[in-house]
Amino acid sequence: MVFSKKFAFIMFWADNILMKKFIFSILGLTLSFLCFPQNSFFDNYVYQSWSEFGGLSGTTANDIYQTKDGYIQIGTYEGLVKFDGVEFKTINRISDKEYGFASARTIIQDSRGNIWVGSNDEGLHKISEDGNKIYTMENGLPNNSVRALCEDTKGNIWVGTAAGVIYLTPDEKLINPQFGAGTTANGVIASNLYCDASGRIWLTTSNENGLFLCVDGVFKPLDSFEKFSTYFATAIFQDHKGQFWIGLGDRGIATMRNNKVTLLQTGTLLDKTPTCTILEDDDDVIWFGTEHGLVVYANNTFEEYKGAPELVGSNINRIIQDRENHIWFATDRNGIGKMTHGKFTMHRLGLTVNSLAEAKDGKIWAATDKGVLCYENDTRVENALTRYTKDLRIRHVEATSDGRLLVSCYSKPGELIYDGKTIKSWDSDHGLAGNKVRVAIESAPDEYYVGTTTGLSIIHKDGTITSFKQNTGDLDTEYIMAIYKDSHGVIWLGTDGGGIFLMKDEKIFSHITSADGIAGNVIFKINQDANGNFWICTGSGITRIKDYDSTRTQRLHCNTINSENGIGTNSVFQIMFDEANNAWITNNHGLASLSMAEIEELFSGERQTLTTKYYNRNDGLDSDGVTSTARAIIDSQGRLWIPLVDGIAVYDPQKVHKSDILPLVQIETITIDSVVHKNSGEMIVLKPGTKRIDIKYTGISFDAPERLSFSHMLTGFDSDYTIPVSDRVVSYTNLSPGKHSFIVYAINGNGLQSNNDEMMFFYQKPYLWQRPDFWIVTVSLLVGASIAFFLIREHRIKLENIRLEALVQARTADLEIEKDKSDRLLRSILPDKIADKLKEISGDKAFGEDFENVTLLFSDIVGFTKVSSGHNAKEIVKALNALFSRFDERAKEMGVEKIKTIGDAYMAACGVPEANENHARIMVDFAKGMLKDLADYNKTADIKFEIRIGLNCGPVTAGVIGTHKFIYDVWGNTVNVASRMETAADPGGIRITEDLKENLAGQKGLKFSDPIECQVKGKGKMKTYNVL
Repeated sequence: MVFSKKFAFIMFWADNILMKKFIFSILGLTLSFLCFPQNSFFDNYVYQSWSEFGGLSGTTANDIYQTKDGYIQIGTYEGLVKFDGVEFKTINRISDKEYGFASARTIIQDSRGNIWVGSNDEGLHKISEDGNKIYTMENGLPNNSVRALCEDTKGNIWVGTAAGVIYLTPDEKLINPQFGAGTTANGVIASNLYCDASGRIWLTTSNENGLFLCVDGVFKPLDSFEKFSTYFATAIFQDHKGQFWIGLGDRGIATMRNNKVTLLQTGTLLDKTPTCTILEDDDDVIWFGTEHGLVVYANNTFEEYKGAPELVGSNINRIIQDRENHIWFATDRNGIGKMTHGKFTMHRLGLTVNSLAEAKDGKIWAATDKGVLCYENDTRVENALTRYTKDLRIRHVEATSDGRLLVSCYSKPGELIYDGKTIKSWDSDHGLAGNKVRVAIESAPDEYYVGTTTGLSIIHKDGTITSFKQNTGDLDTEYIMAIYKDSHGVIWLGTDGGGIFLMKDEKIFSHITSADGIAGNVIFKINQDANGNFWICTGSGITRIKDYDSTRTQRLHCNTINSENGIGTNSVFQIMFDEANNAWITNNHGLASLSMAEIEELFSGERQTLTTKYYNRNDGLDSDGVTSTARAIIDSQGRLWIPLVDGIAVYDPQKVHKSDILPLVQIETITIDSVVHKNSGEMIVLKPGTKRIDIKYTGISFDAPERLSFSHMLTGFDSDYTIPVSDRVVSYTNLSPGKHSFIVYAINGNGLQSNNDEMMFFYQKPYLWQRPDFWIVTVSLLVGASIAFFLIREHRIKLENIRLEALVQARTADLEIEKDKSDRLLRSILPDKIADKLKEISGDKAFGEDFENVTLLFSDIVGFTKVSSGHNAKEIVKALNALFSRFDERAKEMGVEKIKTIGDAYMAACGVPEANENHARIMVDFAKGMLKDLADYNKTADIKFEIRIGLNCGPVTAGVIGTHKFIYDVWGNTVNVASRMETAADPGGIRITEDLKENLAGQKGLKFSDPIECQVKGKGKMKTYNVL
């Protein structure tokens, strides 16, 4: 009524038309503001809650805290509850005797990693890796009901109880602070303890005028609050600017700076409702939890939360911010809740949106079940079209090249076109195929293709209309669901069950169905990607038609994606492609994104499934989904506009920054043959015969815990990490005896991998018969028994002449075996050529022959005496055998003749007993290979060695000496000089003579040092070189 009077008064004085127009403009703006309220701070926040019905033990959460291992810890009347985002685990003295509490009222974790739990009536409990401990009145606690906890900057733990305050020093001595004159510690019921930025401790109590500051170990009231006469302090917090926020019960909220207290008038429930908890988040927003709901202070404005009924009106006991910037709430009777800043801007309309389009002027038009909506600069505006179509069911909107808008109605007036001023319509009375219009596009300037449920109509520039229907013989299926004009000018008509018809010059020339390779015949959408490939969205999957020229008849090259490939459904309504090489699909499960790189790998056969990321309420997409007619768009700014059954969601890739917080991974339990054990971090010994172990692990990421996947490996069982899956338990059976380590890491929905790979160690004890020493003893006994048996048998054969012939035959056979053994032994120490020659020579076996050019190698272990000291003979021999065996294998592969080993020295040659013109290069490569073999050996060896190598070439004499123990050896000055080269070589180096370097002239891939003059015994100074 007041508004009407003011309006009439203004109109009375508006004595010219210009003034009247101005007044009506102001009135219009006022009404627009009333119709379309301003955005709320909470618009893009999504609230998710858990209570007794969601797995939490009980409906009341007394406290909530995130510990350093990532778990959300919840204090309830049933105990301490650990939450990883998927599963709740309750800890109390009933479920685990290591703990002494039945309820948890308050929780903190100190700077040393210890968790402190204050119980309702069972004292203070310290949970530590060093062992749990309980503090009660018997230890000096004022009362067993612990109400508040905090840690100061010196590491003291302050404990507020129902009958006073104490603190524990880092060495866990209990100290009773004093109260100033005029106050008494008797009857003090602590409600909050808070350590400010200066390290001072503040105390609020449930008593009247109960706000105290601890100064020099004495709690004193503040003079600044005397002006309130009586008050009840319920919460205190200091923000990043140093200002204190203090809850004064039903008096409201006050601020204090420089001891000046100001009682605020916020215009919210803060003014008359006690504040229970206060938090400042990383964006400098102040959150207030009260006895009847939530208020925030952001952008210099107080705003009351009026969203989720689980939080509105709740008594909020605690508010925290986790490592991923989510806001958590502990409430009475409504459990816990998490508030997440969504990735989507939601336009909540309460009605179904079917299609979206962007006009040339940047306006976004929305087709809804109750008319057309228009958004200008992301703000909803009204115009002639929105008013005209109010309450009409609109199925499609399309912007034309000249800036006009095609509007497809599902009843009369049929098809509309709007030019910003006037609205023109066509319906069945004008020749349209039907009044239920599903889709319309512009095919050429002033020419439009209109698809209805009863056929196709073409509206020509001159206003005439040509229709194609089933009864005219043009269309087998006349229900048109999609129309698309491709890059060749061909019109694609998608139908409901009849596949796709191709039209050119208003004539249908081709028909594509599932028989031609597309996924199905119910066609939702058709479009092309940047490479010109066609994408067909059907009720049976998505089909890509690659390299298809619609103007020519050719075989279709089709690839299909459906539920078998990991997208979770067969019905896909639409596919779009953004600039980041992602594909976005809408379907009956909602909105999802796919990697185009993965899609190409799927089509090429490199993978079987796709990683499909569905968006839900955790991401801010607070909706029940999309309809099958939904047509989303990517606007000129790269933003996705998604029509929903209850509004519109906008996703801006430029504003959505993927979290760089890595997930955490924790191994929780191991079940050994049905017995559950906690992960203590120590090696777990499995008794012989253990059949099965189940390892349970979890990932900690509250962004979207259901999207976490895990990859793991058990050494000695798995050859590599497994393919990431969402399972949180893995089972192993019949582990082989020995040590095993289990490693697992987590991957979140953004592809980030945890860097705290969790490990668990096992030792599977063997049965007696699985132990090596068992078999050593067994084999020894068997061998001894066998020997005894054969001795007895031999004795009997000697006594029994009847078996003499058999014994002779046995001896003959044994002789042949020994002969073979001798032959193999001879060939193992002599070259085959020499062994054959020795067998031909009777009498004196010594012989020799001269070779004109041979390369000799000597190697020696550096400091062998020092290295071998501290090791027994068995260890030394084992180490030398392991190293020289590598050299022997390499010599065999490269055609090098091992001459002998002398202690820790190794001698080899190339060019004997068979001449080899490439002997020099082979030996240099062999020497390099020896150094590589040594490096490989040292990686795992207990005794590590270092060698030096010397090489020389020239004439030698080679032959066999000895009569009983044969040895093939070489002699000559060349051998002596090669030995001197080894002595002159640097540890780990290869030294060669000038003769050998000249022999290697022209060889590729070899580098040498500058000449090194070397004093050689019997030769004087010689030029030598290091092989680099």
